[in-house]
Amino acid sequence: MKSKNLIKTVLTWGLLLFGLLMLVYPKIAHHPFFPIFKYQNLNSYGPLIIPVVYLWSYLTRAWGAFIFAFMFGGIIAAFIPTQSMRRMFSGKSIKSYFFAAAFAPVLTICSCAMIPIFGGILIAGAGIGPAISFLLMAPAANILALLFTGEIISWKLALARLIFSFFGAIIIGYILDKTPWGKAEEKRYGSITAARTSVGETRNFYKKSADALNEAWGLTSKALPFLLLGVAAVSYVEAYLPKEVVATFLTGSTGIFLGAAIGVPMYTPTLVEVFLVKGLINLGMSPGAAIAFLIGAPMASIPSMLGVSRLINWRCVVNYAILAIIIGIIAGFLYMGIIGTL
Repeated sequence: MKSKNLIKTVLTWGLLLFGLLMLVYPKIAHHPFFPIFKYQNLNSYGPLIIPVVYLWSYLTRAWGAFIFAFMFGGIIAAFIPTQSMRRMFSGKSIKSYFFAAAFAPVLTICSCAMIPIFGGILIAGAGIGPAISFLLMAPAANILALLFTGEIISWKLALARLIFSFFGAIIIGYILDKTPWGKAEEKRYGSITAARTSVGETRNFYKKSADALNEAWGLTSKALPFLLLGVAAVSYVEAYLPKEVVATFLTGSTGIFLGAAIGVPMYTPTLVEVFLVKGLINLGMSPGAAIAFLIGAPMASIPSMLGVSRLINWRCVVNYAILAIIIGIIAGFLYMGIIGTL
């Protein structure tokens, strides 16, 4: 048993460090550690090949983030004491929502990679409300996404993205925490946490590391297949939805509504959404529609919703997605009414 736990310990921390290296290296060296597959025109491939090409391109970009995220989620679940997690992420304290939303931007990962970390903090004892706030804030307004938004589009838009995402994530998490289905999920995870805590006092570092690997695998097997299924489905939107046609309708009040909603099928990895919005702005997209998209898309994409649905019930998922779109719409109208320009 000791040798088995030792092997799992090496695997746990080795995979975590390897995933972290794959995340950090491209940002320092300005080129990926391993080659990234790039396609020119996705619609030039046959209908059966399109999802394969899209998935391969996606995985060559995101596999490092996935390794890090799933291992990090497992480590959180296994190592963080339940009382500490409940104190930091308790749904009963409004401070927990602010803490969750303030800490999340440190993680520069997309909505899909946030799923295992979300699962990890739930298993460790977090309340459903702060956990939802944490889940939504990181992809919507992480540090690099804000820097890219400021440098590539405008700093006014970047500041608006931070403010609306921050308070939007807090509001959505708080509302979900008060719903019957949110309370049901918190009760269910409370039972899981209680069972885990009953044996937690006797675990040493090696046992916790082995448990972390098991937790990471559990999160992977639950969420990853549905997440990849969602990415494959989105490939057809990428292939057949002309950006020029989208930009034509992304002006005025209608544009704000569409800007918040089209992000649901138009999944984009973190930072890529900035370049997409910049291109749409060049084609005529209004600033209000841009901020609506930058909030709605990272919070409520189809792949991430499919993945999250394996961890919490569909009512929670659909409700936070609807609320995210509403927050995006409100942000778009407020931005146009108060600022109006880039």
